[in-house]
This record gives sequence, C-alpha cells and structure tokens, in this order.
Amino acid sequence: MSSSFLWGMGAITAGFFNAFSFGEGSIQSVLGPSLSAAAEVYLPGSAGFTNASARWSAAAMPDFEAIVKVHSEEDVQQTIKYANKHDYPFLAISGGHGQSSALKNLQNGIGIWMRGMGKIEIVDNGTAALLGGGVQNGELISTLWSHGKQTVTTGCDCVGFIAPILGGGHGWNQGRYGLPADQLLSARMVLANGTAITVSDTEHPDLFWAIRGAGHNFGVVTEIKVKVYDREPELDQWAASGFVYPEDKLEAVFEIANEWLQRPNQPMELEHYGVFAFNPDVDPDKPIVMFWVYYNGASIPSAFTDPLYALDPIAVDSSVTDLAGVNTHLMATVDGASCAKGFSRVFYPVNLITWSLTNLRTVLDIFAAMPSAYRNSVVMLEGYPVNRVVEIPSDSTAYPDREGRLLVSPLLTYAANATLDAEAFEIGEKMRDALLEGTGLKLNAYVNYARGDESLEAVYGYEEWRLERLGKLKKAYDPEGKFNFFEPIS
Repeated sequence: MSSSFLWGMGAITAGFFNAFSFGEGSIQSVLGPSLSAAAEVYLPGSAGFTNASARWSAAAMPDFEAIVKVHSEEDVQQTIKYANKHDYPFLAISGGHGQSSALKNLQNGIGIWMRGMGKIEIVDNGTAALLGGGVQNGELISTLWSHGKQTVTTGCDCVGFIAPILGGGHGWNQGRYGLPADQLLSARMVLANGTAITVSDTEHPDLFWAIRGAGHNFGVVTEIKVKVYDREPELDQWAASGFVYPEDKLEAVFEIANEWLQRPNQPMELEHYGVFAFNPDVDPDKPIVMFWVYYNGASIPSAFTDPLYALDPIAVDSSVTDLAGVNTHLMATVDGASCAKGFSRVFYPVNLITWSLTNLRTVLDIFAAMPSAYRNSVVMLEGYPVNRVVEIPSDSTAYPDREGRLLVSPLLTYAANATLDAEAFEIGEKMRDALLEGTGLKLNAYVNYARGDESLEAVYGYEEWRLERLGKLKKAYDPEGKFNFFEPIS
C-alpha cells in the first residue's frame, strides 16, 4: 500500500494522532495492511485529502477525518469493517456532486473515494458494459463512443456515473432507451456490515428494485453491468441551437415549448433546456432567458426552430456535434464552469408536466430581485423526452415519477460563506413554492437534486406501498442507518 503523506517528523501532525490513534494503532497501521497495494489513505492537510474531499457544493459538506482511495471491492469491505469496529461513520465519494443537507450529518467520518475503480469493459458480445464504482460520466461517454457504443448518460461530464443511477437518473437518449436506471442489469454492492453481494433480477431482486431510485440508502456500489447500444450512423450527430432572449420574451418562448409537450407524438429525438441567468454583457440589470434545443440528428427540423427565430432572439448559437461533445453546450465538461467546485450550491427541484407561464414569470421575478451575492445562480428548466420512460411500468423500479416530463431546478449559487445560507434557502423555497402554485400537483423532487427538506413522499413517491416496501428493505439491509447521509429513508 502506498501513502499520500510523509513519515518524516515534519509531516506527522498532532491532528493525525488525535483523530486516528487507537489503543491498537493508527488507521495507517491497522487498516493499511488489509488494503490492496494501490490503495491510499489521505489525512487532512495532504494534497490527496484536499482533492478527494472537495465538493461541488460547500453548503453541504460532510466532515472527514480520513479518506481512503479504494482500488478494489475488498478495499471497500475492509474500510467499512474498520469504520464499524471503531464507530466511525463513512460515505462513498465519486464525483462529489451531491448537495443534500443530510450530508452535513456525517461528522468525523471516513470517506471512501471510488475514483481508483475506473473499470470500463464491454462484455456480452457488445450488449453490456462492466463499470467500476469510480467511473465518471464523461469518461464513460468517450470510452463507449470510441468503441462504437453508447448508453443513457447524463448532461454533466464530471459527475459519477453510478450515483445518478441510484436515484433513477435523467439524460441523453432517455427518450429512446429509458432512464439511466433502466439500463442497469446487475450491481455488486458492499452492505453496511461489509458483506459484498450481487443484486439483479435473479439475485436479491428486492434490493435490485430499491437501488434503481433509492439506492443511496443501501450500500456502496462497487461495480455495475449496464446495457449499451450500437452507434447508428443516422443517430451519431446531435444538433443544438441556443437562443438568448430578454426577460420579456419568457412567456412566448415557453408557450412554444408547451406546444411541443402537447403533441401526441413528441419526437424522442427532441430535448429542450431553458435557463434563467444573469449576464451583464447582455443586460447589466435584468436576467436573460436562454433556451437550448437539442435534436438527435444532423439538423433540427425547422418546425422547431422557426418559431424561436421569429421571437427575434438577441443571439443564437448553433452547432452540430456528437454525444461525446454535447455536454459542452451546458458548460458541463470537466473543466467547464458547471463543474467548478468550491462554491455553495443548493437545488430546489420540482417535477412538472407542463410549463405554467404564470409561475415561470413569478419565479423569474423572484430571481431578478435577488441580492447581488446570488447573481451566479441559475434556474434550470430541463425538458427531456419520456417516450420510453413512460412505457416501463412505474412499479418496476423505486423511481417514483415516470410521468414527470419537466425537471425544474432553481440552483442558488454563491460564495462559500455560511452567512449567506439562510437567505439563499429562503429564496429557493419561494421559487419552489411558486412553481407548484395552482398546478394541483404535489411536490415531486428528483432525489439526485433534492435539497434535503422535502418529505419522504416528495422524494420517493406518494403511493403508500412504495414507502412501506422501502422501509422494510431499509430495516433488512441497513438496520443501523449506516447509509443515512443522502436523503435517508429512515
């Protein structure tokens, strides 16, 4: 086993001994020999610890005393057993993008950094892939693409691929193939007691149902097998057009989007993505409305873009790329602004069926009135196709809201300063309430974006049987609540 810190006297700190010295030795001397040769233990103050503990949102920071970079399933098992023996909470880390308030409940814990498990292997005659627990979304897209394959992947390169699946997931190709969770064939998991098991339709099928929508509650996923699909020449390209409008065009833009949603046969190739944002180069005082149209093909049919051009946009940015390049439009490449860490960020997600123009205007007014400290915030207005999503029975997975066609997410973004939190939370709550006003809908909150103040029903579904089933599984597989640091069921 290699170590990320020097054993010279200058590198041995009092904090090291205070945090991780026991009667029988330190974490290094006790856990170290049981780990693989490639595994590393990072302690506070080391570059490895700083890198592994950095999170996308500083508003929901777990507190770690050490982080173990694991390279095998056995490393995960040994780390969990060590943590249990010494009564330390633990948390798996991949992309570090979760921002649920429950993360702050982990104090003085051990992080299990999965990035050393980056396996991507195409198997089963090219119909599936085995993926390690540390694979990031962008890595998977580019690797599969280079091998003539693709699957349902998310709109951000720097998030872990597996964690979104545990909450159902949304992303490119879902209109054609279903949610990311619908691509899951099996998973290897380490449970709360350190036991490793396989879950699938035939092995622990009850748990397999649960991890496709509520999986953060049940274990550390070390490897998955997912469906992959051949690239098809006529579907290799993605056309994108981004329109920028002044705020007074809001209603006209989303009236067009509503017309698309009302069509009985919405194309599975069509996606739209709106954003409220501030851009002083365009308007120094008021927010702007950005509206991206994506089409899985060489060009976007003019029937979708002509009405948007007719609204006289301030600017239009059009291009044609492939799946491996489509996330660049969202500035969500690894080096893009959407992936930058160190800010405080909080989501307030709401699933909707159609766009309420009145409610969008209310949200935009709240957004426009925010103090300057929050002007790096955005409101994300995601319209993914659901053609295949709604064909899959709702009770087949723990993901609760296959009917929701729109994912709306006020994303408060501001300097990592705890004194700004309270006002940010208040603004986010106002926007969330406004989005539901008069719709007759209950709050359905996408678990991967969940703030942490939502009810269990809002996150995991309002059908009584869903929560009963999840509750029983939680008691069976995690009776002590070891995995209660992200939208816990109990």
